[in-house]
Amino acid sequence: MHRLLAVTVAAVVTSSAVQAQLPSVQQVYDRYATAVGGRAAWEKISARSDKGTVDISFAGISGAYERHVAKERMRMIMDLGMGKVDQGFDGTIGWASQPMGGAQKMPAEQIAETKESTQMGASQFDVSRFSKATVDGKEMFEGADCYKLTVTSKTGQERTEFFDVATGLRRGVRVKTPAGEQQQTFDDYKEVAGVKVAMKQRIGTPQGDIIITLTSVTFGAQDAATYEAPAEVKALP
Repeated sequence: MHRLLAVTVAAVVTSSAVQAQLPSVQQVYDRYATAVGGRAAWEKISARSDKGTVDISFAGISGAYERHVAKERMRMIMDLGMGKVDQGFDGTIGWASQPMGGAQKMPAEQIAETKESTQMGASQFDVSRFSKATVDGKEMFEGADCYKLTVTSKTGQERTEFFDVATGLRRGVRVKTPAGEQQQTFDDYKEVAGVKVAMKQRIGTPQGDIIITLTSVTFGAQDAATYEAPAEVKALP
């Protein structure tokens, strides 16, 4: 009995020691901020435009990709030759349009998640934007030793994030969707206008991978028309 008690106490002490060695959630994000250029540099950024290519490997389709983001504004277009995927939020209306499925308005839950994803400036590094966040430990992710975090947005979406122990860079995120778990990885970080951005993203879906390769990233205000909902969306009830 005494030996069992000793073993149990030892296990608790060991677990507590391991937890004590882990950084806090804010410390992980602070290190990430430093790794990608620093808070001061990101504070100056209020809008971003990405352009490049998209490869939908499981369907054998590729095309041009562009995504524009400002606070509570987003527009993503994939021109796949046989049609365009157009998804956006103009501050009021959210929509998604596909070549075979027509245009649809975003449900309220997706609009809330889209707003949350458009965090700009240095606020993206503040854990106060989460309703809950924990550092769960270390785990290998895509060949790198990473801190594993579980965060819950204020919209209620829970996701797992991975930050490279050696570099501080964010390596990936996993999130559960109605279609199954989706994993996104961030690679090929390069310096652009004094900050670092991931130039390659791989989105793993139940059907297969979608690979986005950026060829240009620019910062600065865009024309208001960038976020204007298409006519077929405006015509929806």
